[in-house]
Amino acid sequence: MRKIFILFLALISLSVTSCIENEDIVIKKDFVEFDAATYNSFGLDKNYPVLSRHQTEGHYGRGVYTATTNGIPADPLISRTSGTIRFRVNLVGPQRSTETQIAYSVVPGETFQTKNATTGAIIIDGQPAVQGTHFTTTGTLTIPANSSFGIVEVNILNPGTALATERLIVLELQGSEAAKLPASANYKRIGILINKG
Repeated sequence: MRKIFILFLALISLSVTSCIENEDIVIKKDFVEFDAATYNSFGLDKNYPVLSRHQTEGHYGRGVYTATTNGIPADPLISRTSGTIRFRVNLVGPQRSTETQIAYSVVPGETFQTKNATTGAIIIDGQPAVQGTHFTTTGTLTIPANSSFGIVEVNILNPGTALATERLIVLELQGSEAAKLPASANYKRIGILINKG
């Protein structure tokens, strides 16, 4: 009788705890966001991820790989020889029947440092990248008609000599007032760290 009572209590406790209702996530307003910002951790003391590697064409929709993962090789380092790198921007909401122009800007003066936890020595000293010296970008991207994605292109310039320190580019989506399409509050920025060397 005691075993039946204990079994009965166990079943009751399981049935009570398994009846938690999950709230559905409902998006009430359309917006745009950087795909890489949704999949990668934010940098230390930053409200955006700082990426030292970039995803290659066709490998969007996941975090950046620093080692071979699931048969996919590590993503390439961003360096002065990277050339044009691309970052996907997601349209969160229904697709539009016409193409949509989205503005973005370069955030000036952003820096990024990491230090050795034991010695305090600076490991990465990302100083602000200068547009026209370290990189170029247009400031607008297009989301084609009947699509959920657009691409931001950043052309990393090669000065011919190694950089003395890492350089940080921070891009921020502005959205589109004409299309009533704001940027996401949480995923509108990404940091791009150009590795020295």
